[in-house]
Amino acid sequence: MKKQTTFTQDYKPQFSGHETFPLRYGWLEKAFEAVDASGLNKNKIFSESAAIAHFGVGKNMVAAIRFWAQVAGILATDGKDVRTTEFGRQLLGPNGSDPYLEKASSLWKIHWDIASNPKHTATYWLFNVFNETNFDRDTVLRRLIEFIGQRGWKMPTEKTLTNDISVLLANYVPSVPKRGPSEEAFNSPLTELGLIRRRSNGKFGMNLGRKPSLSNGVFLYAVCDFWERTSSANTLSVQSMLLEPGSPGRIFMLEEWELIDRLSDVTDLTAGLISLSETAGLKQLLRQGEFPPGFAENLWSSDISVLRGSYAA
Repeated sequence: MKKQTTFTQDYKPQFSGHETFPLRYGWLEKAFEAVDASGLNKNKIFSESAAIAHFGVGKNMVAAIRFWAQVAGILATDGKDVRTTEFGRQLLGPNGSDPYLEKASSLWKIHWDIASNPKHTATYWLFNVFNETNFDRDTVLRRLIEFIGQRGWKMPTEKTLTNDISVLLANYVPSVPKRGPSEEAFNSPLTELGLIRRRSNGKFGMNLGRKPSLSNGVFLYAVCDFWERTSSANTLSVQSMLLEPGSPGRIFMLEEWELIDRLSDVTDLTAGLISLSETAGLKQLLRQGEFPPGFAENLWSSDISVLRGSYAA
């Protein structure tokens, strides 16, 4: 069954769950270590009073740590148990590719998994439906309320939506520096991606500029993931990758020239498995059959040069 890439007719929106706390530095690593070290990965690691002492924070923040670890795909719920995911182990495990989340590619991968998944309603909506490049909080709230009404969903309270918007912006916009101890620990690691910028007078702006820290590996992972979720055909138009909900163009805020520039190397990077073509003005990707097992998953964390020749048709 393919993962969703848009809001389906039977979709049930999900708001809150974060206890009004955005993701913070160190939380994903702490959550992974706590569950991984608990052996049976029982749910009690987050519900016992010992969890407060273990994490060194209050119960609401403990709940937020668990929430973001699950949203980021580091942990998953299995009945009443909480377990580490394959992605979590691949990223943060003993032999993980980035156990301290120091690589930009890891953050881009986490952003992709969050913002391309309709399950995370407010984040998905902002990156895939909302089209204003300059805005303030009131504009986002008003547009989100309008969208919920158009979809016929049950309307959450204004406070719930306001909290979701505040947390969403805090995830991507660094806090305003204050005097005293460094505020870095209170920022979200996703602010490093520079996708949303703080402007003057309470305004924010989407950053449609070049994304130098977005690696070819994560970009190609996103292309393959989007392709597998939306089409079984061996062709995929550049326009769909640029504009469709859940696409690399929307999630990474890429302008058309950068998307095409990145795709121009796809033949070499995949040893001919994927190629870019143009016929009668229509630019599209072609692939030589279905992707081999594990192809997309191995892209995001690997040195792209190592992959060349590994998946030749």
